[in-house]
Amino acid sequence: MSPSPEVKLKEIAEALQRARLDKNPIPQFTSQMPDFSLEDAYTVQNICRESDIGAGLSIAGYKMGLTSKAKQRDVKVFEPISGYLTDKMELPLGQPMETASRIHPRVEPEIAVVMKTAVTGAHRITDLIGALEFVGPAIEILDSRYRDFAFRLPDVVADNTSASGFILGTTNYLNRLDDLPFLGVTLMKNGEVLETGAPAAVLGNPLISLLQLVQTLEKRNQRLEAGQVVLTGGITASISVKAADWIEMTMPSSVIRFPVI
Repeated sequence: MSPSPEVKLKEIAEALQRARLDKNPIPQFTSQMPDFSLEDAYTVQNICRESDIGAGLSIAGYKMGLTSKAKQRDVKVFEPISGYLTDKMELPLGQPMETASRIHPRVEPEIAVVMKTAVTGAHRITDLIGALEFVGPAIEILDSRYRDFAFRLPDVVADNTSASGFILGTTNYLNRLDDLPFLGVTLMKNGEVLETGAPAAVLGNPLISLLQLVQTLEKRNQRLEAGQVVLTGGITASISVKAADWIEMTMPSSVIRFPVI
C-alpha cells in the first residue's frame, strides 16, 4: 500500500532536514515525482518550519527569492518565491562564514528590511514606509540541498528557497528610498569584481518585493512582526564560495566584507 500524500510530504521534509544536517545533497524531488506541485512544496516548507521551531529556533523573518532577472537566469526558474529565516541564520558583520556545515554555499547581494512595527493590510509601498526601521545592504548565504545546485520551482520552495544565512550591513537608506532602486551594488571575491547591479533588479524596487511578501503572508493568515528581517531578493546572480575566499559587497557609504573559512 503506497503512503498517503500527507505521509509522503512529511517524508520529503525529513529527507531535506537530514540532507541539511548530514551535508549530503539529494536528487530533486520533481525528477521522481512529476506531480509534486508548488502547493505541495509550500506544505513541505511549513513542515520544516514547524520542525525548526520545535527544535528551539525562532523565526527571524522571511526572504523573497527569484525576484531578479539575473537570479532567475542563474537557476533557470522564473517565478518569485518566499521562504523563512531563523535566528540561527544571522551571521554578525565581519565574522567569518564557515563552509563546514554547508554543501555548496553561494552568496548574493540584497536589500534587507527590518520592521519597526507589525504590518497588515498594505496595498501600496506608501502603506509600508511608517513600519520600516531599517532598509539597507545585506548578503544572503545560499546552500541548496540538491545535487549540483539544480532544481525546479517546487524543489527549491520545499527546500526553503535555499536559505542558509544572512549578513546585515549597517548603512540605513531609509531616508533615501526615492533613489534606493538606483544605488550601485558591487560584489567581489578575492578582490575581483564578479557582479554589479542595482536594487532596481528586484521587481523594479525592493519595496515592491516587500509588499508582495506582506500580501502573501496575509493569504496565509500571517503577518510581518516588529523586529523581523526581510531579504527582498538577489540583486545579481549568486557566486560560489569556498574556504580561503574573501567576499566584499559595496554600496554607497557601505561595505560588507568577510572571510570564508
